[in-house]
Amino acid sequence: MKRIFFILVISFLPVLCLAQHFSVKVIGISDGDTFTCINDDNLQLKIRINGIDAPEKRQAFGNKSKEFLSSLIFGKKISIDVQSKDGYGRYIAYVYSPEGKDVALLMLHEGMAWHFTKYDNSKVYSDAENVARKAKRGLWTESSPIAPWDFRAQSKKK
Repeated sequence: MKRIFFILVISFLPVLCLAQHFSVKVIGISDGDTFTCINDDNLQLKIRINGIDAPEKRQAFGNKSKEFLSSLIFGKKISIDVQSKDGYGRYIAYVYSPEGKDVALLMLHEGMAWHFTKYDNSKVYSDAENVARKAKRGLWTESSPIAPWDFRAQSKKK
């Protein structure tokens, strides 16, 4: 029994170590859902915002999404709650502006990203996307916007 408990603790230790809250300074914006920052120890981290998927750079609203995220956090000290790490080495995190506002929620509310329901089931995020859709804000001004995951799949086929 003790051995099983020990194995379980060791197995989940990396996940437990990732779930942490700290402040960072944003030094680069890759696109509307990914950015680079440095922590208080001057370690550079790549962060993917949890719960959203923004248009790709080559996609309609890709640049506007990136610019909007930049206006919210670039060059600023922000808070992040790291949840996990993805296959690309990026930390998946909830991100909060210097004023403490949920950045993913702001992106969704302004129509600058989709709610990434494949990885997140937040009702608040779904509601924010629906409000933006109905108000035809951001990418929802397009008659048939293409979700980033569909755009990536189409690009791979070419």
